[in-house]
Amino acid sequence: HTPKYKHTMPGSKQSNKENSNTAKKETHKRAKRIRLNVARANQCENPLSSSFIINDKNHSSDLTTHFEMQLFPQPSDSGQEQQVQGMMGKGCIHFDKYPLKDSILESCLALFQANMKEMYKQSSWGFNMEEKRQELSHVHARYLIVTRSKEDNCATIDQDQVLAFTHFRFEVDDDDEPTQEVLYLYEIQIDPMVQRNGLGKRIMHLIELIAKEMKMKKVMLTVFKHNENAMRFYERLDYTIDVTSPSQFGENADYEILSKIVSNDD
Repeated sequence: HTPKYKHTMPGSKQSNKENSNTAKKETHKRAKRIRLNVARANQCENPLSSSFIINDKNHSSDLTTHFEMQLFPQPSDSGQEQQVQGMMGKGCIHFDKYPLKDSILESCLALFQANMKEMYKQSSWGFNMEEKRQELSHVHARYLIVTRSKEDNCATIDQDQVLAFTHFRFEVDDDDEPTQEVLYLYEIQIDPMVQRNGLGKRIMHLIELIAKEMKMKKVMLTVFKHNENAMRFYERLDYTIDVTSPSQFGENADYEILSKIVSNDD
C-alpha cells in the first residue's frame, strides 16, 4: 500500500523550512502586537486616571497623588539656609505629556541642572542643556510632575515651581525586531527641599503601575555608576542590571541599564 502523502522525516530540509516559516510568522505576529500596545499607550490621555491605579490596594498609602510633605532647609545663594525647617507643605502629582507649558519645562530643566550638572560633567556624556531640552521635548515624552497643591498656603514655594518630575516614554525594546513593550524612565529628579519624604518611592510605584496598566512588560532606566545613592535607591526597589546593559557585554561604560519586570502576561 502506497501512502497518499509523503511524510517528511524530522530534521529534513522541508521540516526545517516549515519550522522556520512558522517561527517567522510568530515573530511577526508578536512584533505587531507589541507595536500596537505601545501605540495604544501613547494614545492614552491620562494613565493616572485608570481605575486600576486609583483602586490599587497594595500601595494605597504610596499612591495618593495629593500628600503632605516636610520642607527641609537648603542653602540660598548668599549661603544662608532658607527658614523652612519643620514647615509642612502639600504636594500634588499630576500627569502631563508633550508639549509642556513653557514655565513647567523651564522649571524641570532648572531642577535637572541643579541636581545633575556636576554628575554629567564627571561622565563620558558631558553636560549639554540643549540636548536635555530636546530630550524632554520629544513628541512621545510623558511626565509625572510634582508641584505645590492649590490647597497649600505655604508662601515658600511658588505655585509653578516643579518640586519633582519624571520623564518617561512607552517604547519597544528593539525597533527592528521588538520582543517586549517597555516603559523607559529617562529622568527622575526631586528637589532637595522635599527629599526624605518618600516621594521617590511614591513616584516609582506610580510609574510601575502605569507600566503594568499600559501593558508594558518592564520598566527600564539608565543610571551612572558613580551615582551611588541612585544605585542603592533602585536596588531597594528590586531593580537589577538589564541584559542590554554594557556591563553584560564586557564593556567598561560609566553607566548601567537597570530594569524591573512588572508584568509576565503574554
